[in-house]
Amino acid sequence: MAERIANIVLLVEDRNHENLLRRYLQECGHNSRNMRVQKITGGQGSGEQFVRERYASEVRAIRSQATRTKACLIAMIDADSGSVEDRRRQIERALRDVEEPARVLSEPILNLIPRRNVETWILCLNSFFVDEQPDYRHDPRVSARSIKQAASTLFSWTRPNAEIPDTCVTSLRDCLPEFDRIPD
Repeated sequence: MAERIANIVLLVEDRNHENLLRRYLQECGHNSRNMRVQKITGGQGSGEQFVRERYASEVRAIRSQATRTKACLIAMIDADSGSVEDRRRQIERALRDVEEPARVLSEPILNLIPRRNVETWILCLNSFFVDEQPDYRHDPRVSARSIKQAASTLFSWTRPNAEIPDTCVTSLRDCLPEFDRIPD
């Protein structure tokens, strides 16, 4: 079982982001009681805008805790119809705009950016053939059960020496190293 992290912050757009990450962390042995979720409530406004606007303050909060306790920030933001790199630049700019240093490899700050949206990852992790152009947000194959299975598959794909299938979408494959930032 993983050593307890005192504070895991999930900065997410919506419930599917939250559920996938929560289930994944549980697979890793983390307790839900140590997770704090920051997401837009009641479908009011843009989820990606919420994540972008909260990102710098959550990074600052995690950094301030780093000397006292184990803490981790997992930010998940969909690339939507843009590129993953464009979205990455946007959240990096959010740090620069408040004169906060860019994140470094040793920091427990994960930036997960599904292309087009997290439902693409969920379907991919459930062995459905998908590409990153269509919007799968309302796909009926995405359910509580498929999210649970996706989290289990994600857990296996983030283990050392995991065999990642060729059908894995690029944005997910590129984000897998981010999971190494979660403290043991």
